[in-house]
Amino acid sequence: MRLWTVQPYCIFQEMQKKGVYRCNPKKSELIQEWDGFVSAYDWISKQMRKKIGNPPKGVEYPVWAWYLYEGKNKRPDMRRSDVRVNEKSVLWEVEIPDNEVLLTDEEYWHCVLNDYLYHKANKENISIEQWEIEANKEDKYYNSLSPEEKTQYKEKSWENIICSTNSNSSYVQATFWELKASQIRKAWILKK
Repeated sequence: MRLWTVQPYCIFQEMQKKGVYRCNPKKSELIQEWDGFVSAYDWISKQMRKKIGNPPKGVEYPVWAWYLYEGKNKRPDMRRSDVRVNEKSVLWEVEIPDNEVLLTDEEYWHCVLNDYLYHKANKENISIEQWEIEANKEDKYYNSLSPEEKTQYKEKSWENIICSTNSNSSYVQATFWELKASQIRKAWILKK
């Protein structure tokens, strides 16, 4: 599976020395600076264990990449503001075996990040008015649940963000446990 990942330049240097990159939570800006992201990363890691297997020893969180960008399996446009480049970085085109990757809908990933319910109506091709009716019904049911039942229901709803390679989503992100130097096909050095 062809993917693209953007990493700080220090990761490029680490890859040259070690030949492998694994997420270091102590150096991850999103894990360290955004408290709510830890539970979202825990959830995605749990899903990865279920779908693609356990991580290598010592690995807790995934490496992130793009699978679809603007609806195509193509290199992201690094000039766009929604692509995260805050410092000198590297963009890698990589090839990861399909069975080592979990794909998720980037838009609906925000349900997990923000601890929101993924509504069943999101899966349907319906009008906004009909979506609101269906979502309100589901919210009413959801609000009738006990706190424990709410958590279970909500986390089960998030499983709907998991995609396949034939997703209709415009933006599909990929997670995998590690990146090996042998999996890198092309590299671009990016300057802020």
